[in-house]
Amino acid sequence: MLVVLVAFAGVAAAQPVSFQIKSDVAVGQKPQIRLTAVERVSDVRVELDRSDGKHVSLRPGALAKGQSVTLNIGDGAPGRASYKGTVSAQVPGESGRWSDAISFDTAVHAPLKVAYDADHLDLDKRVLQFKPARAVTEATLVVTGEDGKELGKGSATYKDKELPADGWLSITWTQPAGARVLVMRLRVAASDGTATNIELVPWSVAIDHEDVNFATDSAVIEPSENAKLDASLAKITDVINRAQRFMELKLYVAGHTDTVGSNAKNRKLSLDRALAIASYFKKKGVNIPIVVAGFGEEVLKVATPDNKDERANRRADYVIGPAAGAPPFKGPYLKVRADWKQLR
Repeated sequence: MLVVLVAFAGVAAAQPVSFQIKSDVAVGQKPQIRLTAVERVSDVRVELDRSDGKHVSLRPGALAKGQSVTLNIGDGAPGRASYKGTVSAQVPGESGRWSDAISFDTAVHAPLKVAYDADHLDLDKRVLQFKPARAVTEATLVVTGEDGKELGKGSATYKDKELPADGWLSITWTQPAGARVLVMRLRVAASDGTATNIELVPWSVAIDHEDVNFATDSAVIEPSENAKLDASLAKITDVINRAQRFMELKLYVAGHTDTVGSNAKNRKLSLDRALAIASYFKKKGVNIPIVVAGFGEEVLKVATPDNKDERANRRADYVIGPAAGAPPFKGPYLKVRADWKQLR
């Protein structure tokens, strides 16, 4: 939060007390007035009338030469206010009181919270939706590519004090065709000057691969399947080498089965298949964390009736994504509760 200090009086011989106002604060804080004695004074008073009719009286008493005191103004409630009044003091040897008029505005800003989720991001159409907790006036977006360089920008303005019924606002950006987004940095601002910055990492890479063929009711990788895994390993290594410079990564291996057998049995079998493949990759030198989960027969590649032996469904999917955040899986995966376990 930007702190604005406004000086209303200079320091001079005829000015026994100087003062500054901290007028712009975040919620939870209060605007303040800082008084500094240019010479020794007594019975220092600050008398202020607020724009809503409330009177504020502050009496720090005596101040030695060079001494400062900071006093809170108002109750810290979010919003704007205007103040008018005087700063006065008794100067030794002077018959009358010294007094100076002051007027200033204050602003107490409520925090600007912004929600975001992956369902409201369309990378193909280049549209990001976000949900601010209160009305905002503008947003800017900077998009970074896999090489760490700026890929595109976007900006949007909104009607202050007005949000759509569903609360979601949109911002678009432009970027070269075929480029992959690594990081998105969103800045959202409100009319009171409050702003918030969010870093979004929508990046993930599903590794295109030839499925390992597992025998029915087996999680054993036959030697004849190693070439497929080695080809996948080369692609995984390439992605890691390109992206590891910019973020911490994680490899997700999701195991699956066909519909033969009970769901409980297939859940365990699919996890065992994921573990077998993940262990292969780790032994071959994959140097990022690997997590595994078994989805059993609940995310079929080929739709079949129950107890149907279908080789294409006995498989695993490999996805590389950021180490932090939710697993980067969408579609039918979101309908299934998965217990991701890190390979030790």
